[in-house]
Amino acid sequence: MVDEHTIEVLEFDKVVLRIAGQSGSEMGREEVLSVAPVGDPEVIRQRLGRASEMMDLIGFDDPVPARGIPDIRRALARCGAEGIALSLEELSQVGEALSVFRQLRDYLDRRRAKYPSLLGLTERLRSHPEVEEAIGRAIGPEGEVRDSASPELSRIRRERERVRSDLRERLERLLSTLPQEAVQDRLVTLREGRFVIPVREGRQSQVPGIVHDQSDSGATVFVEPLATVEMGNRLRQLDVAEAREIERILRALTDRVRGVREDLLDNVEVFGRFDAVYAIAAFSREVEAQLPSLNAEGRVVLRGARHPLLVLRARESGQGQPVVPLDVSLGEGFRTLVLTGPNAGGKTVALKTVGLLTLMACAGLPVPAQPGSEIAVFRRVFADIGDEQSIENDLSTFSSHVRRLAQICAEADAETLVLLDEVGGSTDPDEGAALAMALLEDLTRRGARTVATTHHGALKAFAHQTEGVENGSMAFDAETLRPTFRLRLSIPGSSYAFEIARRWGMPEGIVEEAARRTGGQTRQVERLIADLDRSYQDYRERSEDLARQQGEAARLRREYEEGLADIERQRRTLRGAALRESERILSEANALIERTVAGIRREAASRASIQEGRRGVQEALARVPEEAEQDRRRPTPEGPDPEVGDYVWIERFGKEGVVLSGRNAAGRVRVQVGNVKVEVSPSEVKRVEGRAVPSVREAGGGGVRTSAREDMPTSLDLRGMTFEEAAEVVDKFLDDAFVSRVQGATLIHGKGTGALRQKLGAYLKTHPRIRSQRLGNWNEGGSGVTIVEIET
Repeated sequence: MVDEHTIEVLEFDKVVLRIAGQSGSEMGREEVLSVAPVGDPEVIRQRLGRASEMMDLIGFDDPVPARGIPDIRRALARCGAEGIALSLEELSQVGEALSVFRQLRDYLDRRRAKYPSLLGLTERLRSHPEVEEAIGRAIGPEGEVRDSASPELSRIRRERERVRSDLRERLERLLSTLPQEAVQDRLVTLREGRFVIPVREGRQSQVPGIVHDQSDSGATVFVEPLATVEMGNRLRQLDVAEAREIERILRALTDRVRGVREDLLDNVEVFGRFDAVYAIAAFSREVEAQLPSLNAEGRVVLRGARHPLLVLRARESGQGQPVVPLDVSLGEGFRTLVLTGPNAGGKTVALKTVGLLTLMACAGLPVPAQPGSEIAVFRRVFADIGDEQSIENDLSTFSSHVRRLAQICAEADAETLVLLDEVGGSTDPDEGAALAMALLEDLTRRGARTVATTHHGALKAFAHQTEGVENGSMAFDAETLRPTFRLRLSIPGSSYAFEIARRWGMPEGIVEEAARRTGGQTRQVERLIADLDRSYQDYRERSEDLARQQGEAARLRREYEEGLADIERQRRTLRGAALRESERILSEANALIERTVAGIRREAASRASIQEGRRGVQEALARVPEEAEQDRRRPTPEGPDPEVGDYVWIERFGKEGVVLSGRNAAGRVRVQVGNVKVEVSPSEVKRVEGRAVPSVREAGGGGVRTSAREDMPTSLDLRGMTFEEAAEVVDKFLDDAFVSRVQGATLIHGKGTGALRQKLGAYLKTHPRIRSQRLGNWNEGGSGVTIVEIET
């Protein structure tokens, strides 16, 4: 799909090397180095899906149990033959790999819903805990064979330790009996695997035995006394026995590894792929890469694209200079983009960025660009960038370019991306420009997507006039004569050759003469392009200034709205103070009501005196502040009317109440607030959600009515109340009944234990409103009700 030359000039190989540096194993590194662009969209999407899941795993999940494993492929190849024993190091590495395989599979099994693509990648991993445990029992973390590797090894080591201890003790006793002039040091040491004592040269006769070594100075000889030779021989025999038992253990472990060898080879391959995906995801997070959208229509739309190697270079240099992001599109309304502008303005970087990010996407790698970027899946990508002069092949720069362009023309089609740097250069300008126009026209006709950079002025007019071809340029600050590295579509760029020459000290006379020698029409076109460039820069600055002003206006609007909200909060605070004053007056009125009712009961007052008391209450209520009355009348947005029994908040009073009745003829609802019943507009109340509402007993509610009721109920439900609660409700009910000329009523107290019935009966015997009382008949409720006759 992509030749080596394109891979090299677009630096895709360097990106792959940087990714490989993130791998944790040699298998992962090799897998990364094999990554290459492909033309199959499904393969690309699968790779991108795995990379995306791994990026999420790295960023938001627990760390992967183990990143790397030693390369055990050579050990597995060696153990394929019967009779071979792997070394301690090799078996230890196999045990380590088995542990990693098991942990990784368990880790992903627990997250199968979150990372299905990664689980699919690793589902072939096979655990062999019995082999892992056998190796772990036999070989310690430092690569030593454990005593527990076998009973025989344990026995040999215990006996060897006993013999060694006895031998050292005997030698130390012997040393203590020798005269000082016979020994160099009173220390037992080892020479050639035998325990010896240091004896001065010439004094060997005082220590009969075998000389095993002599010091470099010759002043000391190391003698194994004859008295300990037999014990030394036994120690040596035990060393040999230990080595033979270890060899047997290693062969047995190797046999077990051989039994699962094929699974382990497959595991190594799977782990290498997993490690490669991890390296890709780690690199992608480092360069802030995203998953691009793919298309089959030859469309390339890059938003905020950055060359990954430039991103890394800027970060590693510590200069803090951010890479200027690139916005470019290709294949939407045009197939060929001609980039012009001054040298060092960023044309080649833009060209390479488009090519490199396309190769990365087609290789299944996330790209450093903003979300919404889109890249076509190209079957072929060709690049002709840089000086391709070849001394070895006797080719000039122009000849090398022409040979490359001929290859491109032979293979380019609608599924091809072509990147040409300084097309038509390195030869006569007129002929080079003509060749470039013919080449671009042919590529456009074939349907290939092409990006070409050039300094040929004729190509700017060609791009403007030719269907399917578009101008583009890298923005340049004409005041500072510095590039901005921002790509602009539909606007050709000026080379600014004379301006740059002046900036770098070229004599003014030479610059003026060069301008004079330039054709009048050519110079006029360059001036027009420069003027257009300045106009564009001015437009851009104005647009940015307008955006800033709009942002400032939005900020001021937010502040204005917040100010209004503060004013409203202050108004509510003041209004609340007025309402609290209203509440105080209502509370005083309620106290007056209670005192009046108490007086009526004490005096067994007449109906006229009761009415007089009512008038006093009305006068107290009339003292409610005018501000509260105005607030009550203020219209508010209306919602559904509250229903009877609803708890509501009455903002005028700053209290909760219970709705007793719906709208009356005046359009107001009756609400009980504490011990007082009031009539308010439905707009003044707001339903309180989530409150359990008790049964509303209109007749037994608190307060005293200001007039007789025509719909006075003749029964009162007291069930569930304590006696104290029931007595208070019964008092108010009997007062209302007396005023309303009700002669009889039923008090429903239920049967239960009979305690409420008994206490209530005793209370009613002395009540001034009761003429008589009795329990109900069987058809009236029996002992669950009390029938009372009321004084009229």
